[in-house]
Amino acid sequence: MDIDSSLKSKQRKPGSTVTVKASGWAWSGGGRNIVRVDITGDGGESWATANIVKGGDQKFGRAWAWVFWECDVPAVIRKDGTVQLSSKAVDLAFNSQPESVAPAWNVRGLGNNSWHSAARRV
Repeated sequence: MDIDSSLKSKQRKPGSTVTVKASGWAWSGGGRNIVRVDITGDGGESWATANIVKGGDQKFGRAWAWVFWECDVPAVIRKDGTVQLSSKAVDLAFNSQPESVAPAWNVRGLGNNSWHSAARRV
């Protein structure tokens, strides 16, 4: 008899929730340390706190380099089969990225530090 195997794949329906691995980086000006990075997969209804995996040990008030983070995020599948992930960082002074660029909008697009968002196919 020949050997055989098979993989079972879950059907992913729009509106269902999956866990997505996300990673990235964060930085704050003025040497302020990043104290937290939050990730959402449902448009900001709930947030998962990322683990800072590198750069979190920078000296107090002298954080001139990026911090790198990783997170497992629950995300809702959209009709097109993708999930929309957004991230926001919080620094030592509790400055946080705004949801939208609208309050700081200008013709040249300078100073846009709103949530970073990206669609991912699952």
